[in-house]
Amino acid sequence: MNNCHLIYIATLIRKSILGEITLEEKRQLEDWLDESARHRELFDKYNNPDFLASVDIEKDMEEAQEAYSNFMQRLKPAKPVRRIVWNRYVAAAALIAFLCASAIFVYMYDGGKPHSPSGLAVVPVQQMDTVPADSTDILLITASGEKIPVQSSQKMLSVSSGTLRIDEQPIEEYAQVKTVPAEVVYNTLKILRGKRFKMQLSDGTLVWLNADSEITFPSNFDGKERKVLAKGELFFDVTENKSQPFIVETPTGNIRVLGTAFNIHCYEDEVPMTTLVRGKIAYSLGKESVILAPGQQCRVEDNKLSVREVDTYEYVSWIDEVLVFKDKELDEILSTLSRLYDVDIYYENPELKRLPFTGSFKQYEHLDKIIRMIEDCGLIRIKQDGKTLTISK
Repeated sequence: MNNCHLIYIATLIRKSILGEITLEEKRQLEDWLDESARHRELFDKYNNPDFLASVDIEKDMEEAQEAYSNFMQRLKPAKPVRRIVWNRYVAAAALIAFLCASAIFVYMYDGGKPHSPSGLAVVPVQQMDTVPADSTDILLITASGEKIPVQSSQKMLSVSSGTLRIDEQPIEEYAQVKTVPAEVVYNTLKILRGKRFKMQLSDGTLVWLNADSEITFPSNFDGKERKVLAKGELFFDVTENKSQPFIVETPTGNIRVLGTAFNIHCYEDEVPMTTLVRGKIAYSLGKESVILAPGQQCRVEDNKLSVREVDTYEYVSWIDEVLVFKDKELDEILSTLSRLYDVDIYYENPELKRLPFTGSFKQYEHLDKIIRMIEDCGLIRIKQDGKTLTISK
């Protein structure tokens, strides 16, 4: 039995234990149990509270927390934000918190042998060959309407004293005319499919933009509030200023903050969600408003707001060029790949969209390698024809 299917079975067992299993999932689990006496034996052992209590994962959980804390420490505005290099040990520690249940099950199924699952599994970053990024698929549209292509190999766009700079090199000067009322001029940074970029706003706020995203921002934050407009997926690490709240306007609601770190996911045709890492934010949609605490996520479905607790790293790992998926449907994973690699997805059977996968891989790994990783699960086949991926059973 392939390892990806084992992880799926472990997910069904977990749902069964928690009483969250659906009728269809229960049928699939019972079919698996009926296949052999060994399956029934493993289920009974895995379902035994005494066994779960005897598993020593405390050390791994502490390591996961330490790795996550180190990641959060790097987001503090008092320190320069640096790229985090994840080796095999740290990556495993950071992911063990939500993979340990499935890993234990696969370990037991293989007779207690050390095991590294295939498919969408935890992939050591140092084993991967990343694709060199050098493209003009990043476009800066200034307030005057000038379109300036930006190489993705360049590191960061910054705004300071009315001047736009790329890697500390000024690209356009703005006259600081103090009129009453002062006219706020806005620029737009667009990240096309297949790229990502980072920028620093005039107040010191750092913004990471994922593929197919954009931000509209002023050259200076004048007035009573700091306002930007955002589309796609962006991570904000906002500089604190209690006298000048930070406002993010999105197509599906507005976010009001003082000083915090949070992720926005608001792609068209996908469920909008805002995940809070640090601080406190207010999310509003029409007359409805909710306050988020760290570790909470606000989702917008059918024009209604809902809040849930989440593992925030799963939603912000992309800024460290790592993609993490926990029990995510295939359609969500392939939609992410579609943006990152500028490919279109076609399903021969729409039901395949709902297949669940768990794992992680390095962002900008060669697409053919990722395709092979997914196919190794044995559940689907992926045919690549130019910029089109066809998914079949």
